[in-house]
Amino acid sequence: MSELNDHPEGPAGLQTAEPHSVELQTAELQTAEPQSAGPHDAPWPDDTAPTGDAAVDSALERLAGVSSVPVAEHSGLYAGIHDSLMAALDADER
Repeated sequence: MSELNDHPEGPAGLQTAEPHSVELQTAELQTAEPQSAGPHDAPWPDDTAPTGDAAVDSALERLAGVSSVPVAEHSGLYAGIHDSLMAALDADER
């Protein structure tokens, strides 16, 4: 018989989940109501002061609208802003 089978608590004394509890958790997840994709209640700045740098001001304008964009699209928005700022920094180096 394997040494692992001699210890019902699992390796290194860790407790393992009962098979029926995993099934219950899976069933709960499958029947859970989906969360709303609407705007969130987190605070967001209402206004930003112009910086005088066109690239930064453009990025701030794009960021101002992020709260109205679905969360699934945030990473693309942030990536685009990041890329535009990196391009501006690269142009400054020349």
